[in-house]
Amino acid sequence: MKPFFTLVLFQILHAIVSAEVQDGQTGVVITLPPQPTDTGLKQIPDADHPFITPGPDDQRGPCPAMNTLANHGYVPRNGVMSFEEAIVGAQEGLNMDIGIVGPLAANALLMRGNPFINKFSIGGVSPLVPPLPGKIDGPEAGGIAKHGRFEGDASMTRSDAFIGDNRDFQDILYDMDLLQLGKFGDNGPDGNNTVFNVATMIGIMQHNTIMYQSTDPEFTFSASRVTGSSGAAAFLLNVFANGTTNQSTLPIIGSFLRNQTFPPNWFRAGAPVTGTVLGPNAAAIQAALPFPPGRNNAQGVYVADPLPPTPFNSSLGCWAYWVQAANTPAVLQNTTGIFKQNVDFLLQIQFPGNPACDQQLLPFGPAGV
Repeated sequence: MKPFFTLVLFQILHAIVSAEVQDGQTGVVITLPPQPTDTGLKQIPDADHPFITPGPDDQRGPCPAMNTLANHGYVPRNGVMSFEEAIVGAQEGLNMDIGIVGPLAANALLMRGNPFINKFSIGGVSPLVPPLPGKIDGPEAGGIAKHGRFEGDASMTRSDAFIGDNRDFQDILYDMDLLQLGKFGDNGPDGNNTVFNVATMIGIMQHNTIMYQSTDPEFTFSASRVTGSSGAAAFLLNVFANGTTNQSTLPIIGSFLRNQTFPPNWFRAGAPVTGTVLGPNAAAIQAALPFPPGRNNAQGVYVADPLPPTPFNSSLGCWAYWVQAANTPAVLQNTTGIFKQNVDFLLQIQFPGNPACDQQLLPFGPAGV
């Protein structure tokens, strides 16, 4: 992502707009929230953020981290939030760096939210997140649980959408994950083979991708899904680890994944978790995956995806960025006023801006899918 000072300048220019209504909706200018000054080791949750079981109208979805933050009120408990609320909550509760949580929140808004009013659901369709003005992307915003853009196949704890429930925790899938922990896990305070490590995550990812490729006729494992699922696996090791021990133990991971609550006596990382921190584990997991980016054809045979055009074929990360643009609706290019300024702001947040991927893309994906 671009350096922080560049984003601040973009934000200042972006915020100089007036109130605006489109299709009965009032536009809300998206801004970059002030960055925290307290970024050290801290016990989470504090007394102001107790666990409360979500109600029947509260949105929860495929991301255990966001579900946990919502269950403790670090983000809105109803599961519907703004760009700023998602960032502030993830920074406070999980000590995630803006370079990690910023693009994730931007993707959620651009792909499955309403960037005009600055709201997205961490679950499914919500009356609090209306469709885009003019319904230019279909009759509903969807939420990040809707399959195909943000959410994808080969989850560690959710079924593929074609097979079953891609939104809620599945005990049987987690039990299969624990078989890999029993094979490859490190020894820890809770016994032998009870600490998740890179070998465990590789075993889980290898098992799941092979299983779903053979059972899901529509199995899709694009470049963005490869990087996303590998990053999620690394997330368990670097973000969910107790900051006092740097270990992701069986009770800790079970608390986050199965119960979606912060574990007892848990401390967030002692410094913000950046891409530099996540990168080595994510890269090791990616390198061990059994398939390159691709998908099943009509006969159920896995076929590798063709490389994108230059310069987006220079790295897997650039390829993933190209796939993101191909799955973000092109109609967002045709917006005006606050809507357009919010879209431009989020696209700037989303843009990797590294030397190997220095050409920014505009969305060119289909609408209404």
